[in-house]
Amino acid sequence: MINEILDEIRVAEKEAEEMVKKAAEDARQTVLDADEKCRIIRAETVKSVKEERRKVVEEANAEGDAKFAEIVNKGKEEAKKTIEATNTDKAVEFIKEKVLSGYVNR
Repeated sequence: MINEILDEIRVAEKEAEEMVKKAAEDARQTVLDADEKCRIIRAETVKSVKEERRKVVEEANAEGDAKFAEIVNKGKEEAKKTIEATNTDKAVEFIKEKVLSGYVNR
């Protein structure tokens, strides 16, 4: 009877050891799975952040180009108005006199 009880205790201890071993293996596998999921999520996050940054930079460049074109066109219009409104006759006469006096009086 004592041998039977001791055998049952040994069997129970062995089962407990196997349960502890199985639980440790399950925990280790859970940690490995979590690490892998973390790595995948991190990689996906980095990829999406890079893509979002690329889109923001692209939009900013497009807005900058549009603003640049708007400023250049406005400058061209103002220059055209200034040219049209400026009387160049006096300037032409002044330059002509300077050139001619420089070459003729030599």
